[in-house]
Amino acid sequence: MKYLSRRVFLGASAGAVYGTEGEVLVELDARALYEGLEASRVLLDGNALVWDGRNAKAGGTGVVVTDVLDLGGNALLSGAAAVGAARVAVDAAKGVRVQVRSGGTYFEGKEWSGWQEARSGFSPVGRYCQLRMELGPEAPSIRGVRMVGSVKRRAFAGRIEMVQNRMQQLVRSPLVFGYERADQADLVWLRKTFALDTIIAPHAGELEQLRAVLHWVASRKNLRPGPWEAAGQAYPWHVRQVMSEREGGAILGHCMSYCEVFLAAAAALGWHGRHWAMEGVRDTGHEVPEIWLNSLGKWVYFDPSLDTYYTDKQTGRPFSILELHRRYLATVLKPGEQLAHGRHLHEDRLKALRGKHPVRCETGGYVYGEKGAWDWEWDHGYMSAGWLQLTPRNDFHSQVAPRFSNFGKGAVGFEGYPIYVDAQTPLPEEATRWYTRERDLWWTLNQAAFRMVRTAEDTVQLECGHTQPHFRRFVRRVDDGAAQPVESRFSWRLRAGDNRLEVTPEDAFGRRGLASSVVVRYERG
Repeated sequence: MKYLSRRVFLGASAGAVYGTEGEVLVELDARALYEGLEASRVLLDGNALVWDGRNAKAGGTGVVVTDVLDLGGNALLSGAAAVGAARVAVDAAKGVRVQVRSGGTYFEGKEWSGWQEARSGFSPVGRYCQLRMELGPEAPSIRGVRMVGSVKRRAFAGRIEMVQNRMQQLVRSPLVFGYERADQADLVWLRKTFALDTIIAPHAGELEQLRAVLHWVASRKNLRPGPWEAAGQAYPWHVRQVMSEREGGAILGHCMSYCEVFLAAAAALGWHGRHWAMEGVRDTGHEVPEIWLNSLGKWVYFDPSLDTYYTDKQTGRPFSILELHRRYLATVLKPGEQLAHGRHLHEDRLKALRGKHPVRCETGGYVYGEKGAWDWEWDHGYMSAGWLQLTPRNDFHSQVAPRFSNFGKGAVGFEGYPIYVDAQTPLPEEATRWYTRERDLWWTLNQAAFRMVRTAEDTVQLECGHTQPHFRRFVRRVDDGAAQPVESRFSWRLRAGDNRLEVTPEDAFGRRGLASSVVVRYERG
């Protein structure tokens, strides 16, 4: 048995159980390794994965970690299998350190071994494994990995096949992100004091509700400077310090404060968001949030200081920050041209582009608390979507430290925070943590997914995974039955014909995320 594994995460195909005994071969080329769980400080160069040593003063080696590999069969529905001894071969010009770990669960990370050297082979403790490699000056490149293992399979008389697959594709990042709870005391104060529920109540859709919150924040009176600025203190990142209850909810400070209030209001109402610092053409710096929308299955850029967000002119679909960044590069820069600093850079080009940008600015009519129009084709906002730096948490109220020493420095001002770079976005000299892949910084949220292993003639064993912050439990629905709480692993006995299963994640506050479902057909032997 052989399969070529590239994007090893929830394969969409499934079929009958194969043979009873043999070998499994897994081959990962350079692209497959680059698209795995982690590919930090490495770049894809043709058919090789190479060490990214652009900022040598920052130190550090390149790290590559694969997604979970299923040695028993890389399919959403597969047969029961016992995996024996396996060996690993690396295609590299110089010696690359390779480690492996293995276990009996696909999603949970439980029942797994620790990392061990893989050069001389290994004996898996379960059917699942991961590989880890390090690149650096002494081992700067790798072309691929080949792994061979022995496998024994159980055969059954009947046939089980997938006839419908509506599985969420979980995208996980190597970054750890800290999410604020909706019941945090300061968020509860914000929601109650300013009656946030009444702001969203007239609106049915998720996007429309967030637009209402956006407009409410943008219409707050602006008071500058914030008291921390005059005192030379760190930005507080606390809604009760950047918002004045006595002034009817006036916001102290600049775009970062509007961003903080919007993030806090969204979190209080159950949405998850994060803060970005951006810097673009003509050195336009800006601080904005991005919110995950279940209804769209994506992150969406909002600008609460300018009462705007951006959509595709043709489809009307709202942009994430990455989508806006890519559209900005394709419109403002010439092919192959890189971003550059300069206060008067591209002024003639931008003037010639007026009315021709392939984006639409959706506006509510406020600018820093006052009614007015915003020149989004010239000033900051869309024009800031160049360098992008993420704040890797939004739990500013329950977790005070670490805090920024300052703000307003654009996307290179916060030492150690993740920066996104691509072919047209050069790495800033100050960068110590940079990422080159979409999945590193645009992971997915509020999803459930599962895999199935056939364990008996008419039975499959399920294991569920999720990307739901503050997760509490899974809820399943079989055929037309009632929804019921369920453990992350459970058995599903099939009847002859078509069988439907749906699994949904639920968080600690009773909010349910995006479900995955399948229809499986069982034919008796």
